[in-house]
Amino acid sequence: MKPLFEIALGEQWSQLHPTVRRHYALKPGDELLLKGEMSEVFHALWVKPFILFGRLFGALVPYRGTNVPVEVHNLCEPGSNALHFRRTFYFPNRKPYPFVSRMEHLSGNEIVEFVRFGLGIRMKVSVKETALHYATNGYLWRVGPLNLTLPDWLFFGSGVIIERGLSDDAVELDFTTTHPLFGRSFRYAGRFRITPPPTESL
Repeated sequence: MKPLFEIALGEQWSQLHPTVRRHYALKPGDELLLKGEMSEVFHALWVKPFILFGRLFGALVPYRGTNVPVEVHNLCEPGSNALHFRRTFYFPNRKPYPFVSRMEHLSGNEIVEFVRFGLGIRMKVSVKETALHYATNGYLWRVGPLNLTLPDWLFFGSGVIIERGLSDDAVELDFTTTHPLFGRSFRYAGRFRITPPPTESL
């Protein structure tokens, strides 16, 4: 079974920086741990009323900060190529804050990242100058057999994520979401190193 991102990227997979490719080359049962620091964790003031609703779905980080330590535990689901992302943010003077999601392939170069209750964000992936680019393509809410699609602008606007390889074990991440009427809604930026995987598994 090919890795999820190799399927979504097709021929572009081989163009990725080797470290970014290593990050996403997980097959069923594989896992990987990244440790690093977010230089910025930002949400706009106009987003705050939606934070509580977002936390219900496990979809939003409710705090802002700079130089925030973060761990990202990636696991590939046994019997599938779906990827689990278990992120833990260590904000000063707060309990560690988890942000958990699951990615699966939709079709072509499109993936979807799900949080709780079947709510997901659709993203088209591509490679530009060896970096992995995600571009949001609306939301998907899976309710039983139904897949309901919702536009970006209905919530926080369109987002772009760029992941670049820096060395043989380090990557840089930059994520910005911008609403067409209200401007920038979210931004996360940071650098991470791939470390030996933890002993726990799915």
